[in-house]
Amino acid sequence: MRLSTYIIRRTLMLIPTLIGLSIIVFALSRAGGINLVISAYINPHLPYDIQRQQLIQEFHLNDPIWVQYYYYILGLFQGNWGYTRTPIYTGPVTDAITIFLPNTIQLAIVSFIIAVIIGIPAGQASAVRKDSFFDQLTRVIAFVGISLPVFWLAQILSLAFATKTISPSFDILPLSGTVDQVLIAGVPWINAQGISSPTHVMMIDALIHGNLPIFFSALRHVILPATTLAFTTIAVIMRYMRASMVETLNMDYVKTARSKGIPERVVIKVHARRNALIPVVTVLGLTFAGLLAGVVVIETIFNYPGMGYWTVQAMLNYDTGGIMGTTLLFGIILVIANFIVDILYAYIDPRIRLGE
Repeated sequence: MRLSTYIIRRTLMLIPTLIGLSIIVFALSRAGGINLVISAYINPHLPYDIQRQQLIQEFHLNDPIWVQYYYYILGLFQGNWGYTRTPIYTGPVTDAITIFLPNTIQLAIVSFIIAVIIGIPAGQASAVRKDSFFDQLTRVIAFVGISLPVFWLAQILSLAFATKTISPSFDILPLSGTVDQVLIAGVPWINAQGISSPTHVMMIDALIHGNLPIFFSALRHVILPATTLAFTTIAVIMRYMRASMVETLNMDYVKTARSKGIPERVVIKVHARRNALIPVVTVLGLTFAGLLAGVVVIETIFNYPGMGYWTVQAMLNYDTGGIMGTTLLFGIILVIANFIVDILYAYIDPRIRLGE
């Protein structure tokens, strides 16, 4: 089977998955009854009964459930994902996603890069030096990284690098936010909530506007949450890479390459590592999607204005629109991540698309 045909088949398989996801989110949004659906739209300064009847008609809440689902899907395609009312933002859910998602993507990408740069080489080196002290050390780190609660790790790193516990002058990294507040006073492209324009990613916007002090401040602010978020991912990648590399190094074709006198460095780099990366690719895609789930805790601890921080605010304020919007969005991201992993897997290993 050609790769293009495989991609088309996998794309078509996305449709029922996304439909199923939308049905689950729709059912959850209706499980609390009519009042919960319309609560975010109610203006406390206007008569409640009149508003309630208008909103019931607008959202077709008296119609059969399949009619409500039809208008729900129609609204999603028209950009109407609901309305959110939280202390940090009040307005359409799509606007909230536009504001908060870029920071979350930035945090996830930085964490992912850190995890890949450290996890893959460490896992490879651990396999090559099997049963050595370095191998034992990396296995312990991987075990601790997988087992350690992320909120506890965040507290430890905060005490170590972002507080003055050790000495009054020991304050390496900032503890919360996206930038030093003293730098953004009077800056026209940053609002009162610390959200920058036009991309809503502080580092990128600082470069666009040519403000290097804000850029380096934003870079310092992302290091601590990104490192905390990456720690578990490093452990997972390291463990999978080591196991895959150990198995690959015992394959007959690797032993044959060694018997031909090929240098060990070439054997590892050319013959072993490429095939060892095949199962790791799947883990990379799933861990990137998992990073988006981890941001809910990390952004809350570090007061980082992203999707996770907004989601917690929505839950604390019983904001159905915000909760359902983030649930749907994270679900779509996970489905797309799995799709990309399948395509990469098929590209690296043609046996996948041939059904072997």
